Amino acid sequence: MAFAPGDIVQLKSGSPALTVISDAGEMVEVVWYADEFGEFRTQSLSALALEVLEIPDFEEDEEEEDED
Repeated sequence: MAFAPGDIVQLKSGSPALTVISDAGEMVEVVWYADEFGEFRTQSLSALALEVLEIPDFEEDEEEEDED
């Protein structure tokens, strides 16, 4: 599966949200904020180990609350 820069992904086995910064075919470079270190981290990971992370659209949630 090809990923595009800006895609939000996670490890198939579970992980924090990771942002794709480049996709070189079999390897995908990602960045995330590591709370325990207080800094951003980058890592190249196998594309086979990643899946797109579905993030709910917050605007839809806010609109539904406004209708109530």
